[in-house]
Order: sequence, then C-alpha cells, then structure tokens
Amino acid sequence: MKRVQLIIACGAVMLLAWVIAHAGISTMLGQLTAMRVALPLVIALSLLRLTLQSVTWSASLKGENIAVDRRTLVGVRVASQAMGYLTVLGPALSEPMKIKLLGTSSDATITATFLDTGVYWLTSVLIAISGLACLPLFAVHGTAYHWLPAVLILGLAVLAITRRDSVLAHVVRACGKRTPSWLVRAERWERAIRRYRLEQPGLVSRMFWIGMACQLLIVLEVFIVLWSLHLPVHVVAVMAIEGVTRALKLASGWIPARIGADEGGAISAFSLVGLSPMLGLSLALTRRARDLIWALSGILWLAWTSRRSRVRDPQAFAHSTAISEGGL
Repeated sequence: MKRVQLIIACGAVMLLAWVIAHAGISTMLGQLTAMRVALPLVIALSLLRLTLQSVTWSASLKGENIAVDRRTLVGVRVASQAMGYLTVLGPALSEPMKIKLLGTSSDATITATFLDTGVYWLTSVLIAISGLACLPLFAVHGTAYHWLPAVLILGLAVLAITRRDSVLAHVVRACGKRTPSWLVRAERWERAIRRYRLEQPGLVSRMFWIGMACQLLIVLEVFIVLWSLHLPVHVVAVMAIEGVTRALKLASGWIPARIGADEGGAISAFSLVGLSPMLGLSLALTRRARDLIWALSGILWLAWTSRRSRVRDPQAFAHSTAISEGGL
C-alpha cells in the first residue's frame, strides 16, 4: 500500500509539472504579482475551509464509532483532492482514494465519508443555483437565460441528494438479474447513507451548516479579488460570478486541473456582470495558484507517509523476529 502511495506521488509530480507548463508560468507569475495581496488571503480562507471540512468528516466518522486523528484527515483530504484535481477522473478517483488512505474500507467508513461528501456537494450546488439565479439582474438581451438549463440540472441534483428514497434502487430493480455487482454495492451504500441521515438528523444538520460556512468562504474569495483589483463590490455581482464559475467547475471536473475551463469561466462571469472580461483571469489564476499549492502539499504528504511507513516497517519486522526467536 505504501509503495502504491509513493508511485501515486511520483505520478502526481509529473502531472503537476504538466499543469504548470500548460497554464503558462510567465502568465501566472505576471498575474500573481498583481495579486500578491489577494493570494495570501485566499490561501488563508482555503486553510480555514479545509479545517472545517475535516471537522465535519470527523463528526461523520464518529457517528459510525470511527475515530481518526484530525491531522490525518487533513492529510488524506489534501492528498486525494490533489489526485482528483490533476487527473481526468476527478471525484471518481478522489473519493475512493480518501477511503483507501484511511486504511479501512469498512461499510461504516464508506457510509460516513460519502455522507460528508454528499452534504458538501449539496451546499456547493445550492450556492451555484443562487449565483446563477442572480444573472438576470445583469444580463442584456436575455443572455442570462442561457444558464437556465444549468439551473434546472443543478436543481435536479439537489432533489436527488435530498430525497428520502434511494435513487439507485429503481435502477437496480429495472436491471433485474443483469445488475452489475458494483451497482448493487453502490445502491447498498446509498441506502445506508440515507438511513444514517434519518437516524442522526442533528449531526447532518450541523454538517450542513458547516458546509454552508465553507461555501461562503469560497464566495469571499471573489470579494477579496474584486477588492484587490479596486473594482466595485456588490453582493449580487459576487454571487453571480461565483455561480457561473461554480457551475463550470462542476461540469469540468473531468479535465485535468480544469485547464482552460477555470479561465474561460472566470472571463465569462466577469463579462456577464459588466466587468472587464480579462480581469477574470486574476480570479482564475489566483485560485489556480491556491489549488497547485494544495496539490503540491498533498503530494508531499503522500511521499512523507510512504517514507515514514518504510522506516517503521523494518523496525516492526525486526521486533517481531526477535520475539519469535526468543520464543524458540
């Protein structure tokens, strides 16, 4: 397992170098020089959000009687998000990787982790819908209504997450005996998550509000960038910018590091609210710098934990050998 972590870390380093090369080092440095005030503040907000996310994950695990050190949860989250960010698989890789790095794949761990992720995604989608709903206040000639399909899709996602009945159960019944084993397992986990939500509504409610606080910290990043650029700051404009960028972020999770999608989304968002489109690059590149810093941190954490385990394992082996020889 630790050798696999080291291999993943080496692969992630190459992916990180590829992302930096394609993002354009000179372009990033030029923009970030202008954002030297905003970037540290954005990183600080991201660190606070990471802490809050670890609090909710820890609470969800404790609800299943699983105790994990919070520092370990932070490391696992950063490492898994780094791999999801740098590869084409996105959440399809990062979520299972979180469970794998915890060192246990029990149903209780899976249920608690997926519940934490589901609650966070719910709050993220709600912010995206709220932001997109603000667009008609800015758009000209009905441009904002081009985003109505995105609002409807995100609304359907909210309904799917919050409903009490299992969504996959209907799919399993429709497939009958031809249902693949992975879909059966996914349906079982979904039922467990929905049951957990009903059995511990107080815990889930607390996770939801902490998740909303995390989303507001992300919205505050837009406020900070606008302020650092000496642009007029309006709550509705900030929400609209975040809504557009968030919707495109959710749709482009399969693109490695969302190269091009983040920049295009920020440029479009600034244009829609009547600001200079090219200033949107400042927001996109500030966030990209933040994401690359966390990706590098995740890679270093993977490498460090794999090295620490290699140092510890020979000692454990020698200790067990001495005990067995003493017994003989």
